[in-house]
Formats: sequence, structure tokens, C-alpha cells
Amino acid sequence: MPVLTGSITDVGGRPAAGRLQVRAPMVRQKSNGTGLVDERQFDIHIINGAITNSPTIEPGPASLTLSTGGRLRKWDVVVPEGSAVDLWDLIEQQVDYDPPVVSKVFEYVQRAEAAADRAEQGGGTGGGGIFLDADGVPYFDTTATGGGSIALDADGVPYVTGV
Repeated sequence: MPVLTGSITDVGGRPAAGRLQVRAPMVRQKSNGTGLVDERQFDIHIINGAITNSPTIEPGPASLTLSTGGRLRKWDVVVPEGSAVDLWDLIEQQVDYDPPVVSKVFEYVQRAEAAADRAEQGGGTGGGGIFLDADGVPYFDTTATGGGSIALDADGVPYVTGV
């Protein structure tokens, strides 16, 4: 059974103070099958940005309520087996977040595909190709010959080939 770990700051890096409330969302069987977990709430203190008094948390469904700076945020999560689990790893189950690097690459691929589609639909001479600029951003040049194409790797991630 894991304990909760983690640190909490605001966007300016100031450590938070408050509490994290943990409870089972419903009565359920313990993960080892030897009893029940009820819905009573346990308050975990956040002092100077750190989770301070986490008990071991029963693996399985749980509700988290974070109270810092006068705001309440709630998440329904699944606590995994193990000795420790970071608070963000639990919250991440409910928060959609695309890291900026992945988002930029996806944007560049979409732009390259859109340019290729426009070139194909434009009724041109059939020339052109996909190239990479100095920053590695793919683009379609209708006046050039050769170039590459867009393909998908084994995980379905698009990439530019032949350049």
C-alpha cells in the first residue's frame, strides 16, 4: 500500500499550504480481500509545499480533494499498488495535458499534410515535395522536385522521410 508524495507550488514557485483529503468514493473490498474500506475521509497536511503526514493508502478507487489558497479541486482516481505514489501521477489520470514539444511537432506535421493536400488539389504540374527547413519543420514546396513524404512509425506517429 503506497503513501502519497509530492510537492505543490503556485506558478511562481511559492510553496502551497493546505490539505489534501482522501476517501474511498464508496464502500469497497480491501485490495487483499480481507475486509472493507469505508468512505471516511482522511486529511493529509500540506506544509511549505510538501505532503507531510500521508498514511498508507488502500489501493483502488479514491476521491481526492485539494484545498490550497481558498480553492477546492476534486479528482476521482485509482490508487495503484506500491510503496509510494506521487500526487501528480494520480491527478494526471483525470487531466488532459499535451506537453508543448509534442504539440508543436503535431502542429508541424498537420501543416505539412495540409500543404501537401493543397498542392494535390491545386491541379498543378505534379511537381514538388516535402522538405525540412533549418529548424527541422516540414514544408511542401510546389516548385521543387524530389523531397520526401510523410509516413507513420510503428506507434502511429507521423514523420518525414526521404529528406
